[in-house]
Amino acid sequence: MKNYLKAAVLAVTAFITLTACADSGAGGAVNNTDGVTPESSENVRETIADEIVPREETPDSLPGGLNFNNGEIRILHRDSTGGFLDWQYEIAVDEEIGEIVNDAVYHRNRAVEERLNVNIMSISIPGDWGNMNGFLRTVRNSVGAGSDDYDLIAGYAYYIPVLAPEGLLYNLKSVPYLNPEAEWWSADCAEQMTIDGKLYYITGDLALSLLRSMNVIFFNKLVAQDLSIENLYQTVLSGDFTLDKMTELIKDIYRDLNGDGGRDKDDMYGYATGTGNKMNTFNAVFDQPIVRKDGAGIPQFVINTPKMIDIVNKMHDFLYENENVHAASEALESEAMTMFQENRTLFMAGYLYESDNLRAMESDYGILPMPKWNKEQPAHYTVSADVYSLFCIPVTCSRLEAVGAVMEALCAESYRTVTPAYYEIALKLKYSRDDETSQMLDLIRAGIRFDFGTVNAINLNDAGSLFRRLMESRSTDFASRYEASENIYQSALDNLAEAYQNLP
Repeated sequence: MKNYLKAAVLAVTAFITLTACADSGAGGAVNNTDGVTPESSENVRETIADEIVPREETPDSLPGGLNFNNGEIRILHRDSTGGFLDWQYEIAVDEEIGEIVNDAVYHRNRAVEERLNVNIMSISIPGDWGNMNGFLRTVRNSVGAGSDDYDLIAGYAYYIPVLAPEGLLYNLKSVPYLNPEAEWWSADCAEQMTIDGKLYYITGDLALSLLRSMNVIFFNKLVAQDLSIENLYQTVLSGDFTLDKMTELIKDIYRDLNGDGGRDKDDMYGYATGTGNKMNTFNAVFDQPIVRKDGAGIPQFVINTPKMIDIVNKMHDFLYENENVHAASEALESEAMTMFQENRTLFMAGYLYESDNLRAMESDYGILPMPKWNKEQPAHYTVSADVYSLFCIPVTCSRLEAVGAVMEALCAESYRTVTPAYYEIALKLKYSRDDETSQMLDLIRAGIRFDFGTVNAINLNDAGSLFRRLMESRSTDFASRYEASENIYQSALDNLAEAYQNLP
């Protein structure tokens, strides 16, 4: 994670620079109150300039001269049927078409093939939500028959974890050349998913779906300017972008635009969101884990806390007792997008891929991380919707060295070239510019969190969705809801932990 730590330092330095240079106006006047002198900030900038390695030049740890004799590396992944994220493009790109992301993936694959002397073979089958059983059955049948059909699997994050306790996957800790702690992999995923010293699936920059489905906050720059909202990038970089701060920023924005005397989707708001899938993020965003490992590395539930009750109460009031917030049901989540495009909300909770819908928007927009719980929270955190890809190796794979090297090379090259290409699309500008939104995306990416209870929702009777279900039903009754299902949750977790302990 060293480059992301450096990115965080760079963000702080950017704040120092912005503080020194900002002027008054729609962005708000800024005073230099951080106690950093011009001399000390200059020293920091010089130190960073000496240490930062440009993303495209970041080296990996693979040794030179690896040669796998033109062998095939067969990757099983989801096709594009029913896939609003078009998962196939993460792996399968056969030609250049003049589209920035497509061509970046194409060149990534060719570069890795040439470097390692391999042939990357794409095998796509239906694997979206509606085809979960078919995708899992394909893997189970192949491994059960002892067939060496696939070397690597890129599967739907919600359901792939069921394969691990069944003993169908390799322990990635023993795979040569694979370095889950490298900046292109999500180190938090590797850490949180390692149970009893065993790790069976990881994700990172190789999963474009991980980046595309990050939960973010969009803000409408025209609305911000009209309302003389402070410079929101500086608010983030100063550590002040909290739930309370967001509540303050949207105060008194509501307007009854259609004059019907009631709050509805045609009015003006400060914050717009859906209350379905977008509610799944807040445990991680507010640093309240569902599951945490004990001293022996075994997962234990830690969700039943006073802080969790505070989160439930405060978010309920924010969503439903604040006239400046429009909280739509899951079926009507598109209302928030319409409001944002029509300049009728300052903030919109969303996934990064929703920037696709904003390309034709005349007003400019910015991207911010999810708010912190309070100023004491050390960083901004987010999660990705569970449609992203987890990567795993079936136990029938007979070429571990080649697969480990290819995984590492593909993910590293994605970090260097594919991620910046995608960010350029999301931003509508060159990611390589040293601008605030690029800094925000680095900060957001560095803050992706993984909770064993969330990732293993399918194995734990969906314990991780309790907050979402409460918000959907407009309830604050966390204690009794949790108590009613606690034994079921605990039994499932105990069985899962025991299964891991019995795996090789």
